[in-house]
Order: sequence, then structure tokens, then C-alpha cells
Amino acid sequence: MQVQRLSITMPSHTLEQVKARQARPGEEQSTDRSSVIARSLDRYFYAIAAARRGLRSRFSKRELGLILDVANWALFASPCAVGFIEHEVAAALADGGAEKWQVDGPALVEKLKALSYAEKLALIDAAERWLNRAGRGEQPALDEMLD
Repeated sequence: MQVQRLSITMPSHTLEQVKARQARPGEEQSTDRSSVIARSLDRYFYAIAAARRGLRSRFSKRELGLILDVANWALFASPCAVGFIEHEVAAALADGGAEKWQVDGPALVEKLKALSYAEKLALIDAAERWLNRAGRGEQPALDEMLD
């Protein structure tokens, strides 16, 4: 596997999480910081991909369109903000989102409330990736959002 050397910056609370996952000297598990970070990111990406696959049949294209609208203006920067996606969608519905996207607003909010944190994270991550593609000039279809 090809690897690339990078320099990263992270907050101290994140570094503490990395250190907690480093093995003690003499143990077989890799103890270097880079391996811990790479392994942790690989696990994260695997987990959200699995959650995303489970979401594919649960949302219509119109519902995804409304979620993309929300992700385009709402800031989900902190880990706890992810848990509030249904509140952001409810705010968009109050501003006419249900009519714009022709969705059953209350039903969509209930769907979002029923999601686990990992599923909400996967949905937001998918929306952000879709918006990044569109921002680069690609024209992804709505039904590609959860791919």
C-alpha cells in the first residue's frame, strides 16, 4: 500500500484521543502516532460507509434535496452538532422547505429523529461530499448522494 507523509495539526483533545489508542512499548500493536491516526480514520470511513448504505432506501430524492439545502447553510462543524440535523431540517421546513421540495415535512423530521448518531453523521458527511463535488463543477445527481 502506498503511503504519503503529511503534516497535520489537531486540537489537544483530539491528540489525547490518539494517545489513548497508542500501545505501550513492547506490545505488538503499532505504537506510532501516524498508524493510530490512519487506523482510526479508516475505521471512521468504514463505519460511515456502512451507515450510508443502510440509508439509501430510506430517503426519497426530494428529501435528499431538502437535506442538501440544509447542509449547504447549516454548520455541522462540532461532533455534537451532527445530532441536531432534525432541528435544522425543521427550521428549513418552517421557511417553506416542504413546499419547495414537495416533501412531508413532519414525516421527514421523524425519520431523522429515528436515526442513530452514526447514521446522522453518514448523512451529513454524504451531503458535504456531494456539495464539494458540485462546488468543483461536477453535476452529481441527487440519487448519487448516498453512494
